[in-house]
Amino acid sequence: MRLSYVHLHGFRGYRKPVRLQFADSFTILDGRNGVGKSTIFDAVEFALTGTISKYLDAKADGESVTDYLWWAGPDELDQDLSKHFVEVGFSNGDAQFAIRRTPLDPKDFDVRAKAEHLFRADAAPREAIAQLCNSTIIRDEHIARLSLDLKEGDRFTLLRDAIGAVDAEDWIKRAQAIYSAAASRTKTAQGEVETASTAQANAARQIDQARASLPAVDVVGQASARLQRNLGASGSPSQLSDLARERLAAITLEIENLRSLIAGYAVFESARRGLSDAEKRASEASVAANLAQLRYDEAVNALSASPEATELSMQARQLENLVELGRQLGLRDGHCPLCASGISHDEFGHGLDLALSIAKGLDAKAVEQAQKERERDTALREAQTAEQDALEATAGRDQLAISIKDFEARLVNASLENASAAEIEDRLVKVETEQQSIASDLRVFDTHSTDRVITRLLGEQSAAADRVRSAEVRLGRARTAEARAKSIYDAARRAAAETLQLRLDRVIPLMSELYKRLRPHPIWGDIEYSVRGDVKRFLTLKVDGEVNPQFVFSSGQRRATGLAFLLSVNLSIAWSRWQSILLDDPVQHVDDFRTVHLAEVLAQLCASGRQVICAVEDSALADLMCRRLPSTVTSPGKRISLGADATGALAVVHEQTVATLSRRSLVPADNLLTA
Repeated sequence: MRLSYVHLHGFRGYRKPVRLQFADSFTILDGRNGVGKSTIFDAVEFALTGTISKYLDAKADGESVTDYLWWAGPDELDQDLSKHFVEVGFSNGDAQFAIRRTPLDPKDFDVRAKAEHLFRADAAPREAIAQLCNSTIIRDEHIARLSLDLKEGDRFTLLRDAIGAVDAEDWIKRAQAIYSAAASRTKTAQGEVETASTAQANAARQIDQARASLPAVDVVGQASARLQRNLGASGSPSQLSDLARERLAAITLEIENLRSLIAGYAVFESARRGLSDAEKRASEASVAANLAQLRYDEAVNALSASPEATELSMQARQLENLVELGRQLGLRDGHCPLCASGISHDEFGHGLDLALSIAKGLDAKAVEQAQKERERDTALREAQTAEQDALEATAGRDQLAISIKDFEARLVNASLENASAAEIEDRLVKVETEQQSIASDLRVFDTHSTDRVITRLLGEQSAAADRVRSAEVRLGRARTAEARAKSIYDAARRAAAETLQLRLDRVIPLMSELYKRLRPHPIWGDIEYSVRGDVKRFLTLKVDGEVNPQFVFSSGQRRATGLAFLLSVNLSIAWSRWQSILLDDPVQHVDDFRTVHLAEVLAQLCASGRQVICAVEDSALADLMCRRLPSTVTSPGKRISLGADATGALAVVHEQTVATLSRRSLVPADNLLTA
């Protein structure tokens, strides 16, 4: 398969429709910077993959290359998305197909069904289309990034994917998964054996302990007799055991209650002693409250019996109240609180007395009435205070009475009515002694069931032994499976290494040959490629045995070396049907001498059946390429010059078929005359 044409409209910098038809042998694109040479290669990659790999890591202001795939210029007429498209055609003699993308395509737009014409699906890696684009479209950025500057491990991965040795990795991963599963199963079986062995050992140890704990027959009989006596009941061993456990539960509750009574007895005694005082305080507070209420009632009655004051009496009352207020406030920093004038204490008192005399002169009854009102207010406050004191005293007395009543009820429930603290402690000691006795006898009595325990443990020991035997059988099978899986895993790795090495033995000489033809360095005319590593593989480049060209070559020499490596990668893809090499400005930083060598190499590739599409900036270099690459009558080359039309839009400004040389162009003139 070869690249037949690229037809685009509104893609990147191409505002107007442009169609480039490529020759089967070679096509040279030339033009100054910015005329869209790289965009032609971007269009091929975008049609196949839906993106442009050289911009994948570029982010700016929240935007990426996907926001600028289509024309975003000022011409409104060309912003109709329905008219924008990228179409790339491929051909192989009579067989042809095209891939077309538009801005309106869905996100899951897939071209794999058509693109499978470019490679053999049975041998290609998972990302075959992307791998084809990376190895077929050789950009200036790729020459710098994927050559000497590439890490050795990544360089080996790139070469391995190119030669199609990827299935081996899948088989190795599958074999490794099988081996890991077998090893995990072996570990599980080993754990089952250990668990079963531990259970068997525990059962044997418990049997020995149970047999050692069997008491003498007379000891069991004595314990049974004591239980019958303490419980006041008789019956079978199981009935006595149940009654003893019920009694122990009741004793436990009784002990907790007795300890609580002992802890609260001091508070109870204190409450009983303080109850009489609380009752006395409550009674006295009640009497005081009643007396205060009587005084308040008398003050109210006396005030209501006074005749109503006249307006002059009201003034007298107000003046008298003002005098009383002045006496309460007193001087403030040597100043009257009413007029703020400076005055002494004597003068202030004399003024108050004078004002009071004036008030009495106005109306003596008004003064008397004001005095009664003050007496009423004072009596009201005293009555309220006395009532509050009475309420608090009564509440304290009632609280003491309730706590005393509750504690006495607890004593009655415990059959300890009117008991002292010492009597409660004596009761606790007796109950604890009974608890210990019953618990001790119950432990001895329960040994009657030891025979049943031993029988159960013997059954568990037998079952554990059966589990041990079954687990050992499974462990043996798991170990056998693990050994076989390990053999498969080792065989897969050996086979993959041998297969890859066979393919590398054919590819590495090609890489060295291309290096020799491009001649990057005048002294080191040969380069050595070697693969090292067992688990992780590395592709190392050396010149003169131990010299790393990455650190001694100039930028131009490094690019020439990288170009040789990338061309060898392209030629090494065994699963590819795409016989094209697309080079986007491959001679940057490369001098004219090595540019001629590149033209020689491309001429050989073109003569061997490869389609070469090369974009250059220098028109003289384009002339050199057109003269050096082979052009025949049946398969002529082509040169396309890109530029801007009269409106400033990118377009094809010149296109020509490269003419073939005449067969008789170098024949001497006298021979032509003779002919």
